[in-house]
Amino acid sequence: MTTTFSILVENKFWVLAKISRLFSRHMFNIQSLTVAPTLNEKTSAMTIDVEENQDRIKRMELELQKLTNVFSVNISNDKDYVETEMVLVKINKTEIDHKKLIATLEKFEIRIVYQHSEIEIIEFSGDKKQINQFLEIMHHFKVLEIVRTGTLALKK
Repeated sequence: MTTTFSILVENKFWVLAKISRLFSRHMFNIQSLTVAPTLNEKTSAMTIDVEENQDRIKRMELELQKLTNVFSVNISNDKDYVETEMVLVKINKTEIDHKKLIATLEKFEIRIVYQHSEIEIIEFSGDKKQINQFLEIMHHFKVLEIVRTGTLALKK
């Protein structure tokens, strides 16, 4: 099961390296990592997804809380957090039935962010399950490239 850490950290250049080394030292495989500044220019929000058992998750939470550059550590759960991620998909329009693609994707709230005579880039955002369903459908079309963000989590 994927666990999402939401960590508020000091906005300094070495903090990301320090935290990623901590995960590495404890042999965690990071599934996704997102870092961005907050409204306060002195802090950044980190969202880290990992697949680990709950005992190791609790130990990592305690290790993170010991770091001086870490202000808060939260482990998100479905009822207390809103989680989303985004995917961009580049397709070759010349090798597919474009009308069939758009009809297939009507149940998803996609946004076409770039169009050219031969390629199109589609944006979709949602929770992990929705993203995975979207990507499963996209594999039936001529996909040239996929870029996926990490999870973003915000406490309700």
